[in-house]
Amino acid sequence: MESKSEGKKTPAGSPGKERASQSPPKRTPSPQTDDLLPGHHWAQAPLKVVDIGTGTGLWAVDFGDKFPNCEVIGTDISPIQPTWVPPNVKLWARYYYDCTQPFTFAPDSIDFFHMRYMTGSLSVQGWYDLFKEAFRCTKPGGYFESFEAAPFFTSDDGTVTETSALSQWGKLFVEGGKKIGATFSMVVDGTQTKGMEEAGYVDIEERDFKVPMGRWPKDPKLKELGTFAYAAIATDIEGYVLYMANLQGWTKEEVGVYAAHLRREMNNTDIHGFYKVKVVWGRKPE
Repeated sequence: MESKSEGKKTPAGSPGKERASQSPPKRTPSPQTDDLLPGHHWAQAPLKVVDIGTGTGLWAVDFGDKFPNCEVIGTDISPIQPTWVPPNVKLWARYYYDCTQPFTFAPDSIDFFHMRYMTGSLSVQGWYDLFKEAFRCTKPGGYFESFEAAPFFTSDDGTVTETSALSQWGKLFVEGGKKIGATFSMVVDGTQTKGMEEAGYVDIEERDFKVPMGRWPKDPKLKELGTFAYAAIATDIEGYVLYMANLQGWTKEEVGVYAAHLRREMNNTDIHGFYKVKVVWGRKPE
């Protein structure tokens, strides 16, 4: 997502501008666009936003650029974020910002919680507990959005076969997750929606998308998306699978052979593989 703001950047955590009310977005945004908000109407632009598991902080920085009067806080346990960020953005990354622990935000204080790609970070119960904590801290009328990916590669035309390396990818992570008490099946099991409902969110909506793997799509936009998906995995397949494979007794040589098969399949444009992502958002009743 490209930020169009040309505002000055300041080190993370430095005081931001005084918050003020801001005009709402001109149109109803939808997930997977650069609007950075759930697909609903806002009475006014959010004033306090939390990005759970912010990672590199890119989403938080983009959001802060787009809404300069909004305080944006990105949390993570790994300090890999940049220090030069918009003045309204704070990136907090230390072990005590673990989202599996009780939230320290004040009750009814956050306009919008955002979370994506936390697959494999929590147990099933951990997901339910997280949604409850977020609900407690969400302002009445505020929103929570969860963006997650399923680990399974499949195809609509049968080119991803049951015995392929692409097909084995998801099974590897699901079985490995069981050994460490983490789930990779939130999308398939509907955990996002069920967790939000149990926490108390209402007006819950879902959007499902297919993300191509590789450059096989004819549509230019999907081809670009598939190229990015390919780059995200192909640059370090061994790094992705080594831990999970070791948990299941694979040798180093077996991991190397699997990685070679997977790269070959990902580079084969006759194999039309994709994975699914699901975006779910809900509102806290007023």
